[in-house]
Amino acid sequence: MAKKTYEPAPAVPQELQERYATILAVMVGEITVSEGARRLSLSRNHFQTLMHRGLKGLMEGLEPGRPGRPGKPAREAALEQELGRLQAENQKLRYRTETIDRLLDVASGMIRGRTRAPRARTTRPTGGGDEGDDPDLSELTVRLDAVSEMREAGLPVRIAAAIVGASVATLRRWRRRVMEAQPRQRPERPVPVPLRASTEKLVRELHGLIGADALRHAVPGLSRRQAAAVKHETLLEMERERVAEAKRVDVTVPGVVRGFDAMHVATTAGVRYPLIAGDAAVPFRTSVLVAERYDTESVREALERDFAVHGAPLVLRLDRWKAHDAPKVAEWLRQNGVLILHGPPHHPRYYGQIERQNREHRAWLEAGPVLRPEALDQACGAMIAALNDRWPRATLGWRTSRQVWTERPPVEEDRDALRDEVQDRAARIRRQAAGRGATAAMAERLAIEAALINRGYLRLDPGGWC
Repeated sequence: MAKKTYEPAPAVPQELQERYATILAVMVGEITVSEGARRLSLSRNHFQTLMHRGLKGLMEGLEPGRPGRPGKPAREAALEQELGRLQAENQKLRYRTETIDRLLDVASGMIRGRTRAPRARTTRPTGGGDEGDDPDLSELTVRLDAVSEMREAGLPVRIAAAIVGASVATLRRWRRRVMEAQPRQRPERPVPVPLRASTEKLVRELHGLIGADALRHAVPGLSRRQAAAVKHETLLEMERERVAEAKRVDVTVPGVVRGFDAMHVATTAGVRYPLIAGDAAVPFRTSVLVAERYDTESVREALERDFAVHGAPLVLRLDRWKAHDAPKVAEWLRQNGVLILHGPPHHPRYYGQIERQNREHRAWLEAGPVLRPEALDQACGAMIAALNDRWPRATLGWRTSRQVWTERPPVEEDRDALRDEVQDRAARIRRQAAGRGATAAMAERLAIEAALINRGYLRLDPGGWC
């Protein structure tokens, strides 16, 4: 209901009616101020003061007020603030009182024997200590329940553990023991063979993309839990089949196959590209060149410097970056009798060794600040020297990469005969796979691998690692 703002005219007592009429007469101009003061037996100044007070009250009433609700008096606002503070303190005291009551309840349970009193801790030998001194399961459950009550009451876990006579690690061991002793859930009923076969077929047809709910609706009589279990088992079997069908390329002789790749590194003058070459049989980095651009000229310069120091390999493994297949690079490699080995498209795992080495390179460079291009060149040189000379590896019999590299046997191979054999094999593979999507790159890759296998330089191990 809206608040009423109308206020009726005040009632004029009988003894004041003459005075009231005199004032109204002065205000409407019927008589003068002096005449009015004379009739009321007042001085002129006092009479005018009374009139001015009335007009001032009228003006204050006509003056527009401030928007919004009227503010509370300062004292009332201070009292309300103090009341809120006292209520908050009262709530804290109530919570502390309840916490103390609960702790006292736990302590009284310990006194009555519901929880055994803390024992003196004994020192045990490290490494597989005997746990036969632990309490039985019933007492463990009681102690753990007491710890839970104290934790709910707000007590830190270390203090709660000390109260029941154990450490935090002992509490964790007790919880595992109690959980292992609890009866396991009833196993899910086995899936009928026809339903399992239909579910596995559907998962394989959809490459594992279908969910458990969709399987439950697609195969009548199958529960969601059964669908999820069958899908999980089918995906594991599909992964095992994929790994069993894959082959891992293992280069057995150093100096035969060399990998080459680049990585981008931020410097104070922009991005620079360390072009790194490394052997495929031994994790030995043969060279590094920091280039401003990852183009044909930089690739050829890096390979020329690499071959000048460590000789030209029989095969150079390159990804499908456009600068690697540039005519200048391809012609220069052909003149040096180097075969180009490209992996399958969109399959970076084929170059797994150089990719893993780049991960080490990036971790090395990111450990320090952003460098100038000149400092990056020096840092890359120091990085290659340290990785080659200072890191003994288990795969190399705890020898460094340089030690194995310097002991490598010389590779004496007729490069022209190798190239002719590869070209003949590639042509034969293309004729045999005519109409089945065989590409020139795939045929040449298979031909290079077969030629290296025949010479004992390469081995294909069944069962891929990734």
